[in-house]
Amino acid sequence: MARGKGGKTSTLALLGWAALMLVLGLGAGLVLGQQGCNRREAPVKKESPKPEPKKPEKKQVKPSPEAAKPQSQETASSLPRLALVIDDLGYMQPELVTRLCSLPVAFSVAVLPYLEHTRESAEIAHRLGKEVMLHLPMEPIGYPGPGHDPGQNAILYNLPENEVRRRVRLALEEIPYRAGVNNHMGSRITPDRTRMGWVLQEIKARKCFFVDSRTEKDSVAYDVAEELGIPSVQRRVFLDDDKAFPAMEKQWERALKLAEKEGFVLIIGHIYPETVEALEKLVPRTKGQVRFVTAGQLVK
Repeated sequence: MARGKGGKTSTLALLGWAALMLVLGLGAGLVLGQQGCNRREAPVKKESPKPEPKKPEKKQVKPSPEAAKPQSQETASSLPRLALVIDDLGYMQPELVTRLCSLPVAFSVAVLPYLEHTRESAEIAHRLGKEVMLHLPMEPIGYPGPGHDPGQNAILYNLPENEVRRRVRLALEEIPYRAGVNNHMGSRITPDRTRMGWVLQEIKARKCFFVDSRTEKDSVAYDVAEELGIPSVQRRVFLDDDKAFPAMEKQWERALKLAEKEGFVLIIGHIYPETVEALEKLVPRTKGQVRFVTAGQLVK
């Protein structure tokens, strides 16, 4: 019985050791397997890419002011100046005034006071970017004969000084946006130094420039304006004494030659339909020959 009991005990012990070794083996396998997993899942450190060598920057050379200036502006500034003044706005219909003032160049318009379309004509011209002037009525030689009536409230030779001054002020107030003045008719007044002094002193007081229309060869208006320190200029060419296009074309060419010779010219026309039509042909063909300016720009 004793041997059998001891054999049974020995067998149980062996089974216990085997079980223990099995457990230890499984545990060791699990530990080693986990370590292997951890090794596989560890992130691989990537090398950062090497920066590419910087290319040398090109040095930017700024153009000189002369080089940056558009060629067209340089050319325009060297061209002779032509100031066009169109007289007698105020009695013509607004449609013709709008057509005239739609010409795409600088010029001036001289508006007669006290007429049906006086204010509207000045408004149209100003809106379309043209310079507005007062066309001041003055007595001509031959007044009051046919064709020699300068119009309402004109500056007449026999008026006293206070009335002359009052009429100048009244006419100036009639024209909105006016920047300057030129004479309408006036061949009896412009040769008279005393009366032109009265007129021009009132014009100077309102900071206007003056254009002597030269309706009389013996005019002293420009000289008196110069003596009074008023910015002023004289008319050199009349465009439309003859309304036929060949005649106006000839006068236009004469003005261009004077401008080329002297550096500037002032030419006067009138708001006739024939003149507007002629200017629509003459102005475009003059591009590049002169620089169009207003009378006010010419006197500065």
